[in-house]
Amino acid sequence: MRKPRILVTTFIACVITLLVASWWKKDIVASQLINLFADEIVIQKLSGLKLSFREASIEQVRLQSSHDSNLVLNKVQILNPFHIVFDRDNIQEVELSIAELTYQKVKETTSIINNPSIIDPNEESALTLDNIIQGITRYMPGVVSVEKITLGQEFKAGPLRVTRSNTELFVELPYNSTETGQLNVTLIANLTSNSITAKAQVASDFSEEASQLKINISRVNLDQWEFHSTANSNLKSIDPILSFSEALAVFPSNGMSANGKISIDTKSIIPNNFLSIANYQDTLVKVESNGLELTFLSESLNSKIKARLSAQSPIELKLKTLNPVKFESATGSGFIELSTVKDAVTKSHLASLRFNSANLVADPKLQVTGSVDLFAAKPLLESQLVKKYFPSVTFTNLKGELNFQSEAFLNLTGTSFTEQDWLEKIHLTLLPNSKLQLDTEVTGLKEESPLLSTGLDHSQAQIEIMKEVLLIGESSKSDSFKLKATEGAIDAQLKAKNSPTSIHAKIEQIQCRMDDNVECIFDLKAKSPEFIDKQTDIRLSEINIDSRVHFLTSANTQTIKLEQVKASFDEIKTKDFHISQGEIQSPNANCKFSKNTTSCTSEKWSNQFNTFTSEYTTLSGNLDVSNFKLASSLGNTEFSGNFGSSRLEIESPENYALQASVIGSFSVNGNKLQGQSQLKAGTLQFNSSWQHDLERANGRIRFSLPKVNFDSKTPLSKSVRGLPVDIVSGSLTANGTLSWPSKPKDTIDMTLNKVAVVYDGSFATGIDGNILVENHGEHWLTPEPQPLTIQSINAGLPLSNVSFSLFLDRAKDLALKDFSAEFLEGMLSSNALYWNLDNKERSSILYAKDVSLEQLAEVTESESFKAKGRLNLTIPVTTGPGGITVKNGHLEAIEPGGELRYYGAFSPQMLASNPQLKLISNALEDYDFRTLEGNLQYPPSGDLQLNLKLVGRSESMDAERDLIINLNLENNIPTMLRSLQASRDLTTALEKQLDQ
Repeated sequence: MRKPRILVTTFIACVITLLVASWWKKDIVASQLINLFADEIVIQKLSGLKLSFREASIEQVRLQSSHDSNLVLNKVQILNPFHIVFDRDNIQEVELSIAELTYQKVKETTSIINNPSIIDPNEESALTLDNIIQGITRYMPGVVSVEKITLGQEFKAGPLRVTRSNTELFVELPYNSTETGQLNVTLIANLTSNSITAKAQVASDFSEEASQLKINISRVNLDQWEFHSTANSNLKSIDPILSFSEALAVFPSNGMSANGKISIDTKSIIPNNFLSIANYQDTLVKVESNGLELTFLSESLNSKIKARLSAQSPIELKLKTLNPVKFESATGSGFIELSTVKDAVTKSHLASLRFNSANLVADPKLQVTGSVDLFAAKPLLESQLVKKYFPSVTFTNLKGELNFQSEAFLNLTGTSFTEQDWLEKIHLTLLPNSKLQLDTEVTGLKEESPLLSTGLDHSQAQIEIMKEVLLIGESSKSDSFKLKATEGAIDAQLKAKNSPTSIHAKIEQIQCRMDDNVECIFDLKAKSPEFIDKQTDIRLSEINIDSRVHFLTSANTQTIKLEQVKASFDEIKTKDFHISQGEIQSPNANCKFSKNTTSCTSEKWSNQFNTFTSEYTTLSGNLDVSNFKLASSLGNTEFSGNFGSSRLEIESPENYALQASVIGSFSVNGNKLQGQSQLKAGTLQFNSSWQHDLERANGRIRFSLPKVNFDSKTPLSKSVRGLPVDIVSGSLTANGTLSWPSKPKDTIDMTLNKVAVVYDGSFATGIDGNILVENHGEHWLTPEPQPLTIQSINAGLPLSNVSFSLFLDRAKDLALKDFSAEFLEGMLSSNALYWNLDNKERSSILYAKDVSLEQLAEVTESESFKAKGRLNLTIPVTTGPGGITVKNGHLEAIEPGGELRYYGAFSPQMLASNPQLKLISNALEDYDFRTLEGNLQYPPSGDLQLNLKLVGRSESMDAERDLIINLNLENNIPTMLRSLQASRDLTTALEKQLDQ
């Protein structure tokens, strides 16, 4: 068995004496102690040895231990050395003196080879109390003195004087320290075959009270002793012993120092071989303390910690055995205060702990209440331990206090003294009104990191315990420690320093389990007055989130499950769109994260929003997403799902609007977005499939509008509101392909069957035909003329049996080729009528043949105008920025002429003052013309101007003589048409036309 290192110093004087004794009689004396220290010390150097009958001297002895330490003794002198030979059972006449003893660490390890031949395994050579008594009373010199002792840089003392008189032993060692003043260590002991009594005392100028240790050991039988010790100490007076022990490598003190008062009373039945812990019985340890202070340096926490202990009632431990440990009771209470120490005079309060242990043998328990000050914990948060787990996070400006109470349930009946798992279970309660505040900075982030783009990489955090949180920790069979957290409510706020972004969260109903895996379930309520992401240029305001969160980690996987998710916001703004007053609900959402992969699923979530506004459209209503799946691996992202809406309001910038329902599906693989959808609005149903490249910002949609029938109960206006044109009859189908940006071969194909439309008081019925337009580069055009027929058009004046071929060319000229229509019992025709979509000026000629004046008078329902006869017209039409204009149109009557009855052409006032005008007025009321010819002008103002020359006769004036009349007429055509439209019942006229 390896000997305790403290024995090196305890018997150093014996070693020195036996160095000389062993020169003569190794078999008599040396074997006992060499066996004791064979694995500890070897003689490295011995120089200047002089021998005589009166004395022996050695200039220097250098010893080296197996723990890389050197012990140097200078000027060793032994008086009466031959008493070692002649008085072998008591060398009391021998006197040993040493001028200087130095102990220090060495840099390099010297290999020590023990000689097994000198190790005697017999019981006689074991480290027993009997052997210690015999060794000291036989082989201890009468006087041992050391003038100067230096152990490292910390311990310097002397002179040491040890005297022995038979079984009595006296030791005295003065020690001087700038911190503790003059110290004096004394030891008085008496060692007999049946008892050992010892009294050690450390007296100090620094303290009036000396530290004392009393030991009484009395034999019970051959193999057992009764041990009783009492220690009363002012720790300041023995503070140098900590440095002394570190210098001897007994245990590392890590800059440890002590202060305060402590009293320890120990009783036990111990074996003769006192290193046999398994044979200790009925041990009682009683500790009383008043202001005990212990300061030590924690390398892992990068801080010096000072602990102050005050025992309110004695701490008492009763153990039946030590190995295995069997407790009878554990009682006591006290107060512990922890501080972080910056320098010799500066310290910060870290924590206050008040503890109490119960006298419960079956279930021993330690109760602790206290608080932790976050400001003093700053060195701990800057430690290597924290940097190991949070290498990129820096904590500053720490404030606040964490209050807690705890119960520790101890396992006091173990099976191994050295491998005892003392802590069986602990209950730690974080108490309300605990408030913490700190600033955090996260470095080393990538540019796309959400923390960086939202400004939360530099933020201030505030945490408050609103309702007590219970943490339960317990040991497990797998040698790991299980931790549970239950109940409680935590309020947290996070505010970015360089951004308006802020988050306020509340966590309630906490249920957490932490062992090999971590599992937490809690209610989360979070809100943010403003949240800004600079990278995506998204600004959110008044966000509220409410959810049940289930968090699980296992091996290399983390899982987050959200239940009963409810989120709302006041608005979301980006450069492309704006959403106001939205709400999102989902029964569940699950996400799983591993080293290289991420996956998320959700059965359904519902989106409700007041308005979604973009450059192209405005939406409002609801949109549901179901069967959502997301998977990301090694930089590739895929997600898919279904969507649908039972009520979706869509409005265009031109104020066209519809209420629709929609269903569809979508998927994303890398940068490719694709999907399909079906939109229903009234009788309309749009089917589409689409794809979009997110990186290149281009895509394509293929759509179709299955045949839809319109009638008076289901017109187009019932499906789409705000259109200037309404379809009230017939059927329509359409399909096509559109790309963004536009690409060649994009098409729109529409088929009309007996369609009737109404536009601003006008209507057209019986529209039949197919319209196909294609995209050719920058131009949309018809690949060939598209024949169309219209049964009737009525804008105040009727057209019927209209036919033409629609043609759109690369110059954006829209042409009605081979135009023809029946008009007032005559015919309208043109080779082509042109309109340029860029409003460039275009010219056309429209011909009117065999137009009935009688029918014109009837249609216009004019009471002041009656006529018979027919006209031919040639009308040069110009279209352009000014609209439709006519210059120098020509008309003439067809032989043999006709009748004209024009009543009230002039006002009574005009007739009274002009007799000639009265004659013309009378002639127009009864006029038969033989020829009628003139020209017409139609300017952008819409005022039609007719300059007519009539040749004929009037019976009221002279039936045998021709009367030539030059007549200038002017009429505003738009006004006249609106008047004609207003004078009729549009519904009746339309129904009448549809019935034909």
